Amino acid sequence: MATLTNSASHPSQASFLAVLQPILTALTAFTAWRTEQRKRAQIARELATYTDRELFDLRIQRADIPAMINGTYTR
Repeated sequence: MATLTNSASHPSQASFLAVLQPILTALTAFTAWRTEQRKRAQIARELATYTDRELFDLRIQRADIPAMINGTYTR
């Protein structure tokens, strides 16, 4: 009859998890970064569709858009 053992106590399982954890952490960080990049690209596309008058009403100029996207815009 087969006996059940704790898989975390098995040496090969523990080393596999030790290797897998940093990879999953890096993948999570990359996913968050990529989501942020997509969000910024969407904002840039939307702002690019605005007329100069609409941008003026928002108190920004077309030249301000890259700084706004990069998060370095200051008034």
